[in-house]
Amino acid sequence: MAWRPERLVRAGELDNTQLGWTVGWLELDGFEDRLELKLAGNCHPDLAGWKFRIKRVMPALEKDYEKDYDGDPPPDYTGISPDQSGHVGDITADQMVKHFDIPERELVERLTAGEKPPYTWSKCLYLEWFSNRNGRVVVQSTSLEVQRIGERAFELTEEQWQEQHQQNRNEMNFFMTQLGDALGNSPEEEGNE
Repeated sequence: MAWRPERLVRAGELDNTQLGWTVGWLELDGFEDRLELKLAGNCHPDLAGWKFRIKRVMPALEKDYEKDYDGDPPPDYTGISPDQSGHVGDITADQMVKHFDIPERELVERLTAGEKPPYTWSKCLYLEWFSNRNGRVVVQSTSLEVQRIGERAFELTEEQWQEQHQQNRNEMNFFMTQLGDALGNSPEEEGNE
């Protein structure tokens, strides 16, 4: 499980010009305070060493915000802390994903009917971090654009990238262990012992 507030992101700025640190902020619709990120670790090689801005370039596709396509209420993001200190996960602007230019409800209906909806391959911004307050947070969107600012401060060596990649895996494993422990100690299970 992860917090996925990508539909709320309006703008942001991240700075990985200091080796070993990625810091910055994100503005979310409906939130008075910015999310302040102070993350140990580096971005993927495409963004490592850069300061970069993030801005929404396309509005979210039409969606029924009262109920999701499967009848669930929309996610509640009121528990997201403005303090997003923690560790970097995967942060890249080079992820390629299928981009569907149709609303989610129509996409689900077409897939359920066995149709193959039209799509294009698009670069996608993928921001993942492990917050000390909120756990895993992921922003994955083709509607957000990255603009690099200034000069690149450094490039990761192959060895540094492999080390960062291993740290990212370790963070994910640690998160999954914590999640498993939390689910294993749920009140329902405690009452059944």
